[in-house]
Amino acid sequence: MADMTGHPNGPRRHRRRLDQRGAALVEAAIVMPLLLMLIFGMIEFGFLFKDSLTVANAARAGARVGSSAGNDPLADYNILKSVQGASGLTNVKKIVVFKASGPTGTIPAQCMTGPVAGVCNYYVGADLSIDQVTFLSAGYTKDDSWPAASRVTSLAAPGGPDYIGVWLEVHHTSMTKLWGDKDIHDTAVMRLEPSR
Repeated sequence: MADMTGHPNGPRRHRRRLDQRGAALVEAAIVMPLLLMLIFGMIEFGFLFKDSLTVANAARAGARVGSSAGNDPLADYNILKSVQGASGLTNVKKIVVFKASGPTGTIPAQCMTGPVAGVCNYYVGADLSIDQVTFLSAGYTKDDSWPAASRVTSLAAPGGPDYIGVWLEVHHTSMTKLWGDKDIHDTAVMRLEPSR
């Protein structure tokens, strides 16, 4: 039976519907922050994953260029330019070019903090913008710890050609600040192209 308002069962039913609308607002207020955190978390994870893939590709590109450059005096310069071109990342912290022990070699621990004679050259993000003339000048010594001239490229050498590794560390700035900023690093190792 309807009253004059047209509502079945009168104003009581109308009041119950208004109460339910308020309950829906409360439920939405509880669920919305969780839903937003989930959405922003997926977005942040996507950006972190993209940067991780970019770092891996940049390290691989650097190792590939270093492998083909062999003992060219501009080998490390070309590695740096390759990393810069492949990454497009602005927060590069460290680039280490090192002598790997084999195809699955890892960066020596002491090379993560600085150059080691006969083992690795240590560069920072600012070195990516250096020009070729400065790199070849006598005053630029960052490539002197493991000079390109000392890299073995001969098949006839004991143990064959050296393995060159490129270790790259990049700072990922969080967009949503859910997980905070992270440092991403990756390594690529390749055998130097043999000279005959």
